Amino acid sequence: MSDEVWYCGFNGFKQVPAQADRHTLTSLVLQQPKPLARNIVDVAVCWNYLVVAEPHQITKYGLVEGRHGLERLCLPPGNGTKFVQVSATPRHLLAVTDAGECWTYEETKGWRQIQVGVEQTASTPDTEKEAPLIEMIADAPENKVTPEPETKVQLTKTSCGDAHNIGLDFDGKAYSLPSPLDFDPFPSGTPHKVTDLVCGKEHCLLLTEHGQVYSWGGGSRGQLGHGTLSSEEKPRLVSALDGMRVSKIAAGGWHSAIISQFDDLYMFGWNESGQLAQPTNLTKPAECFSAVEKLLMSCCTMQSEDAALPRGDADDCEVYHKNDEKESSSVYEASEIEKDTMSCYTTAACNTETDQIVVQALPMLVAIPGSGGKDDATSHAVGVSCGSRHTVILTKANVLWAFGWNKYGQLGIGHTVSQDSLEKVCLPKSFGRNTNVKMVRCGDWGTAVVVSPQQGESKK
Repeated sequence: MSDEVWYCGFNGFKQVPAQADRHTLTSLVLQQPKPLARNIVDVAVCWNYLVVAEPHQITKYGLVEGRHGLERLCLPPGNGTKFVQVSATPRHLLAVTDAGECWTYEETKGWRQIQVGVEQTASTPDTEKEAPLIEMIADAPENKVTPEPETKVQLTKTSCGDAHNIGLDFDGKAYSLPSPLDFDPFPSGTPHKVTDLVCGKEHCLLLTEHGQVYSWGGGSRGQLGHGTLSSEEKPRLVSALDGMRVSKIAAGGWHSAIISQFDDLYMFGWNESGQLAQPTNLTKPAECFSAVEKLLMSCCTMQSEDAALPRGDADDCEVYHKNDEKESSSVYEASEIEKDTMSCYTTAACNTETDQIVVQALPMLVAIPGSGGKDDATSHAVGVSCGSRHTVILTKANVLWAFGWNKYGQLGIGHTVSQDSLEKVCLPKSFGRNTNVKMVRCGDWGTAVVVSPQQGESKK
């Protein structure tokens, strides 16, 4: 039996050709030369394309070389025999093969292998945050295998954002690609294995074998969970969660989520659109997105001197000036968007004396509808994923709940009104009792759900 991919959200570049203006989950027909049973190993969602990874190919749906379409990427010329994981930003992909190799793909540049674990030298380009990924990798032309480093690092997972590219190896060691992640020893003095890591737009989380959560990167919206709006250069223990064993982590644009060993959901960070499922003013649009939400995903900061600088994606906008000028009305908005000045929230937006929560800098429990009893599968979270400003959770009962920004129908609840409380996702009628949700992947302005008709699939 085949896996199926369903999608809801921004479809301006025909990520799902059949979706039109629907605001519920719509099937993505995985076009193939001949029908095959499909095993979807991973999915990634960006504002400009949707990425579906199968063992022997990765397919991009949406904006490809400045035009609507799809692009199939075969395995790079390494030692791997299949893909096992993929992550993506609007500019590049990171893919892991079963040989533990880490590859990046950029349009016009093709596949290039990241030599993970190679120590930086004086002649090696600096890899501080926001450095282009291309400076961190070695060329690997087609039909030529890149020489392996002396000590081969085998990765199991990657994650990428605007400011970070991170990876995890088989031994439980984390990397700020391509180098080992530099941070202080764990409080016990004994290094613990890392079991998972995720990237938001500016921040990262990692999870250890003992269920501890560490965070670092940008903290201007409380997304690090330390109770402040400060940034962290190195991973720092989220002390508010210490003593609680965490099983799952997720990072969105400027918010974070974790699931405890008891299937409870905790969230922290920016709540401007209700993405933390806490009361906020949904009638007031986000100032810092008013001019750029259709084409740019800029990083907002709390510092006034940075408020007028649309960082990160200005170059991406040039694609629409040069290509496909007659195919989309969004093209004509690009030049006007670039002229607008961004105005972000000030520190007044973080006033904790009101009933409306804009920033929640410490983890807060989110109540999931249901009795909450030990055997109540409807209220126990087993999966969570975060987009730019929305969140979707999966419960043991195979129910999806969504909340947050919903301008493009990314919540899949049948309309485009943002929600600051949990709303049940409208599942297609074709989902039978034996249809299990295999994985949920939220991205910038969309949500992808992979389902399998086979029983017993693990939920991620």
